[in-house]
Amino acid sequence: MLTENKFAKYLTYAIGEIFLVVIGILIALQINNWNEEKIQKQELNDILQSVANGLQSDLRELNLLSTARASIVAKVDSIQNYYVPTTKTSLTLVEAAYINFTSENISNTIQFNANLSAFESLKNSSYFGKIQGTDLALLLSTYFINADKIKTKEIEHNQAHKKLVEDWHSKLKNKGAELYLKPWLAEDFTLVAPQFLDVLRDDATLAIFEVARYEAAFLKPYEEQILMGKKLVEMIHDSKTSFDQQTKLELSSVLFSFGDADFVSILTDGRAPTAFKINYAASDVYSDYFSKQEDYLAIEYPKNKYAWGSTYFLVDALYGRVNEMDFSPYSSVYLEMKGDVGGEVFDVTMKDVNDPPDGSESRVEIQLTDKWKVYEIETKQFVTADMNRIMVPLAFVFEGSEGKKIKVRSIQFKKN
Repeated sequence: MLTENKFAKYLTYAIGEIFLVVIGILIALQINNWNEEKIQKQELNDILQSVANGLQSDLRELNLLSTARASIVAKVDSIQNYYVPTTKTSLTLVEAAYINFTSENISNTIQFNANLSAFESLKNSSYFGKIQGTDLALLLSTYFINADKIKTKEIEHNQAHKKLVEDWHSKLKNKGAELYLKPWLAEDFTLVAPQFLDVLRDDATLAIFEVARYEAAFLKPYEEQILMGKKLVEMIHDSKTSFDQQTKLELSSVLFSFGDADFVSILTDGRAPTAFKINYAASDVYSDYFSKQEDYLAIEYPKNKYAWGSTYFLVDALYGRVNEMDFSPYSSVYLEMKGDVGGEVFDVTMKDVNDPPDGSESRVEIQLTDKWKVYEIETKQFVTADMNRIMVPLAFVFEGSEGKKIKVRSIQFKKN
């Protein structure tokens, strides 16, 4: 082409060749990047699946721990209520064996040991940066931080128990400890039953039982840990890194981040989520006049018993460390309720952390029918409540001598 003075055609041809080579190189690089990204994604997925496997093992352990601790608390309560009072003067060998077996169970200290290896591998890998800043990474970190907190508390509890047991042996070594530990070795247990009861009622024994009752304090942390673990396994299996609306609400108690959710439920089918608890108060000595039924919460105000009474919801997140929340994004509360007979009149209110317990908070009156109905109340009507620092998101207040029974199925706070 050059010899024939066709330089323009030659230049065009050369540029075309160069363009094709460059395109080929770019395509090859892109394919290589795709392959590399695919490999990294698969490796990240493999590590996350290992984390999920460890979490599933944790969930089995947490469920066992929860069952074991709840069982101990129930047994200790039954012993303290039935056998410790001095009105109980006789004891069968079967009953003594039950007490002995419970004491042995208490002595078998337990604790939660989270499966950390896969998570540590993830944190130390170059792949963790790919999920950093996501909801998945936040939940993973929170799960293992909380697991460490639970373990620390359990170790402290176990050490306190060990010290009490040592003190018990020192005090009762020659005062019936052998009988208490092996009641079946007595030739005629009925003759030594009073001595067994003396050991049971000794301050050293009761101190051990009292510490054992504290095991109930681990049930809520376990519940929150199980909730996080289940959500993590679900997100990993579904390859999700962001929370959906329902997950935000369910995890509000542990992540304390429901402010960006469109609504917050403090009661669903009669059950309060882990971020909240239900209490009762009245003008005199009272019981908890509320109960969870099949799909609603039953609330009673007994006739001719109190000047006032209230069933109320308390903020109770992060093991009770968080007792206030920001409800300012929510403009309305929706309550699905009905009366036992219809015509029941009462007040509802909200209280912030600084509201005095003197009944001076602003209230809204409600009258029920005997049919299920949704009642909408604007939160701005609770003038005295600082919505940025709510401690009692809702309270039902009854006054006077007239008895009332109401049923509440759901309570939701919603944005505009």
